[in-house]
Amino acid sequence: MKELEVITIDENDYFVIKEIKLDSVSYLYLSNVNDEEDRLIRKINLDDPNTLLPLQNEEEFEKACNLLLKHVMI
Repeated sequence: MKELEVITIDENDYFVIKEIKLDSVSYLYLSNVNDEEDRLIRKINLDDPNTLLPLQNEEEFEKACNLLLKHVMI
């Protein structure tokens, strides 16, 4: 069984559930280790791959959600 990567954001630990790259943007889909209802979508900073950025707006959030649905359905 594969071990999940854990990332800490605001003192909370999140499992990296999936990473999906679209063009030059990599989206990370995260789930809180201690609260399965707490989920996040972040993107990897192109200038600093060790930095995660929040999504810019509702449009980008919808784009990231649709991207995940497309990959899950395949």
